[in-house]
Amino acid sequence: MTERRGFAPIALVLASLLLLLTWLGGHGWEPTLAVESYAVDSAAFTARFEAQLAAHATGETIGTMSVVRPPPGDVVVRVRRWEFSPALELRPGQTYRLHLLAEDVVHSAAIGDAEELLVPGVVKVVTLVTPPSGRVRIQCGEYCGLGHTKMIGSIEIVR
Repeated sequence: MTERRGFAPIALVLASLLLLLTWLGGHGWEPTLAVESYAVDSAAFTARFEAQLAAHATGETIGTMSVVRPPPGDVVVRVRRWEFSPALELRPGQTYRLHLLAEDVVHSAAIGDAEELLVPGVVKVVTLVTPPSGRVRIQCGEYCGLGHTKMIGSIEIVR
Protein backbone atom coordinates (compact mmCIF):
# COMPACT_ATOMS: atom_id res chain seq x y z
CA MET A 1 0.00 0.00 0.00
CA THR A 2 2.88 2.42 0.70
CA GLU A 3 4.13 2.00 -2.86
CA ARG A 4 0.84 3.39 -4.24
CA ARG A 5 0.90 6.44 -1.95
CA GLY A 6 4.45 7.17 -3.08
CA PHE A 7 3.43 7.05 -6.75
CA ALA A 8 0.49 9.50 -6.51
CA PRO A 9 2.56 12.57 -5.52
CA ILE A 10 5.11 11.78 -8.23
CA ALA A 11 2.35 11.40 -10.84
CA LEU A 12 0.79 14.68 -9.70
CA VAL A 13 4.12 16.52 -9.95
CA LEU A 14 4.80 15.07 -13.42
CA ALA A 15 1.31 15.98 -14.66
CA SER A 16 1.69 19.52 -13.29
CA LEU A 17 5.08 19.90 -14.94
CA LEU A 18 3.69 18.67 -18.27
CA LEU A 19 0.80 21.16 -18.07
CA LEU A 20 3.19 23.99 -17.23
CA LEU A 21 5.49 23.16 -20.13
CA THR A 22 2.52 22.91 -22.50
CA TRP A 23 1.21 26.28 -21.34
CA LEU A 24 4.60 28.01 -21.58
CA GLY A 25 5.60 26.57 -24.92
CA GLY A 26 2.46 25.94 -26.86
CA HIS A 27 -0.47 27.90 -25.49
CA GLY A 28 -1.27 29.40 -28.86
CA TRP A 29 0.00 30.99 -32.02
CA GLU A 30 3.27 32.87 -31.85
CA PRO A 31 4.24 35.34 -34.57
CA THR A 32 6.96 34.64 -37.07
CA LEU A 33 8.83 37.90 -37.50
CA ALA A 34 11.69 38.95 -39.73
CA VAL A 35 12.78 42.58 -39.82
CA GLU A 36 14.50 44.82 -42.35
CA SER A 37 14.58 48.61 -42.63
CA TYR A 38 15.00 51.43 -45.15
CA ALA A 39 14.95 55.23 -45.18
CA VAL A 40 11.94 56.86 -46.81
CA ASP A 41 10.63 60.25 -47.82
CA SER A 42 7.46 60.89 -45.78
CA ALA A 43 5.57 62.23 -48.83
CA ALA A 44 6.26 59.01 -50.76
CA PHE A 45 5.19 56.90 -47.79
CA THR A 46 1.98 58.93 -47.40
CA ALA A 47 1.22 58.42 -51.11
CA ARG A 48 1.60 54.63 -50.68
CA PHE A 49 -0.60 54.77 -47.57
CA GLU A 50 -3.35 56.72 -49.39
CA ALA A 51 -3.19 54.37 -52.40
CA GLN A 52 -3.61 51.37 -50.09
CA LEU A 53 -6.66 53.00 -48.48
CA ALA A 54 -8.19 53.73 -51.88
CA ALA A 55 -7.62 50.19 -53.15
CA HIS A 56 -8.45 48.07 -50.09
CA ALA A 57 -10.67 50.01 -47.65
CA THR A 58 -13.76 48.07 -46.55
CA GLY A 59 -15.82 51.21 -45.91
CA GLU A 60 -15.81 50.52 -42.17
CA THR A 61 -13.95 52.44 -39.48
CA ILE A 62 -12.70 51.75 -35.98
CA GLY A 63 -12.71 55.09 -34.22
CA THR A 64 -11.14 57.41 -36.78
CA MET A 65 -9.19 54.68 -38.58
CA SER A 66 -10.28 53.11 -41.85
CA VAL A 67 -10.47 49.32 -41.94
CA VAL A 68 -8.38 47.85 -44.77
CA ARG A 69 -8.41 44.28 -46.11
CA PRO A 70 -5.23 44.05 -48.23
CA PRO A 71 -4.09 40.95 -50.08
CA PRO A 72 -1.07 39.06 -48.72
CA GLY A 73 2.17 40.90 -49.37
CA ASP A 74 3.19 44.47 -48.58
CA VAL A 75 1.01 46.51 -46.20
CA VAL A 76 1.75 50.13 -45.27
CA VAL A 77 1.15 51.07 -41.61
CA ARG A 78 1.38 54.64 -40.37
CA VAL A 79 2.44 54.90 -36.73
CA ARG A 80 1.81 58.12 -34.84
CA ARG A 81 0.49 59.29 -31.53
CA TRP A 82 -1.57 57.22 -30.55
CA GLU A 83 -2.44 54.84 -33.32
CA PHE A 84 -1.30 52.18 -35.74
CA SER A 85 -3.27 53.03 -38.88
CA PRO A 86 -5.13 51.59 -40.71
CA ALA A 87 -7.04 48.90 -38.86
CA LEU A 88 -6.16 45.67 -40.67
CA GLU A 89 -8.21 42.64 -41.61
CA LEU A 90 -5.80 39.91 -42.75
CA ARG A 91 -6.38 36.41 -44.07
CA PRO A 92 -5.36 33.40 -41.94
CA GLY A 93 -2.11 31.54 -42.65
CA GLN A 94 -0.79 34.18 -45.04
CA THR A 95 2.45 36.15 -45.13
CA TYR A 96 2.29 39.93 -44.87
CA ARG A 97 5.15 42.43 -44.86
CA LEU A 98 4.12 45.31 -42.59
CA HIS A 99 5.96 48.53 -43.56
CA LEU A 100 5.85 50.53 -40.31
CA LEU A 101 6.79 54.22 -40.22
CA ALA A 102 6.76 56.39 -37.10
CA GLU A 103 5.66 59.81 -38.33
CA ASP A 104 6.09 61.98 -35.26
CA VAL A 105 8.23 60.60 -32.41
CA VAL A 106 10.00 57.36 -31.49
CA HIS A 107 7.54 54.49 -31.06
CA SER A 108 7.90 50.72 -31.08
CA ALA A 109 5.82 47.87 -32.42
CA ALA A 110 5.43 44.98 -30.01
CA ILE A 111 3.95 41.94 -31.73
CA GLY A 112 3.83 38.87 -29.52
CA ASP A 113 7.21 38.52 -27.81
CA ALA A 114 9.02 40.57 -30.47
CA GLU A 115 9.45 44.34 -30.38
CA GLU A 116 10.94 46.72 -32.93
CA LEU A 117 11.97 50.31 -32.28
CA LEU A 118 10.45 52.74 -34.80
CA VAL A 119 12.36 55.94 -35.52
CA PRO A 120 10.87 58.75 -37.66
CA GLY A 121 12.11 58.61 -41.26
CA VAL A 122 13.04 54.91 -41.17
CA VAL A 123 10.59 52.21 -42.23
CA LYS A 124 10.80 48.88 -40.43
CA VAL A 125 9.48 45.96 -42.45
CA VAL A 126 8.10 43.20 -40.26
CA THR A 127 7.21 39.92 -41.93
CA LEU A 128 4.19 38.42 -40.24
CA VAL A 129 2.69 34.99 -40.86
CA THR A 130 -0.89 35.23 -39.61
CA PRO A 131 -2.46 32.71 -37.23
CA PRO A 132 -5.44 30.54 -38.21
CA SER A 133 -7.92 32.85 -36.43
CA GLY A 134 -8.36 35.57 -33.83
CA ARG A 135 -6.44 38.80 -33.39
CA VAL A 136 -2.81 39.76 -33.60
CA ARG A 137 -1.96 42.34 -30.96
CA ILE A 138 0.30 45.18 -31.99
CA GLN A 139 1.14 47.70 -29.30
CA CYS A 140 3.55 50.56 -28.74
CA GLY A 141 6.20 49.63 -26.19
CA GLU A 142 8.09 52.96 -26.21
CA TYR A 143 6.63 55.76 -24.11
CA CYS A 144 5.37 58.37 -26.56
CA GLY A 145 3.16 60.63 -24.50
CA LEU A 146 0.01 60.62 -22.37
CA GLY A 147 -1.99 58.38 -24.74
CA HIS A 148 0.76 55.76 -24.93
CA THR A 149 -1.05 53.11 -22.87
CA LYS A 150 -3.96 53.10 -25.33
CA MET A 151 -1.78 52.80 -28.44
CA ILE A 152 -2.87 49.37 -29.63
CA GLY A 153 -3.34 48.50 -33.29
CA SER A 154 -6.16 46.45 -34.71
CA ILE A 155 -5.18 43.36 -36.70
CA GLU A 156 -8.14 41.02 -37.09
CA ILE A 157 -7.86 37.64 -38.83
CA VAL A 158 -10.80 37.11 -41.20
CA ARG A 159 -11.66 34.56 -43.85
